[in-house]
Amino acid sequence: MFTEFQLDKANIYTWLAWQNPPGRQLHQAIMERILDPTHRDAQKFVTWFKALYDL
Repeated sequence: MFTEFQLDKANIYTWLAWQNPPGRQLHQAIMERILDPTHRDAQKFVTWFKALYDL
């Protein structure tokens, strides 16, 4: 069973695995701007990411 944070991480890496090219690391996706932090569906991820890295 996943914790809430593990589930979020599993979801983002699953999403990255389905992108073209597949298997980007999270930092690459952020640097390449394939993640849009202003999109309404991204706000939960942005909140989690900031909490994870104490930003």
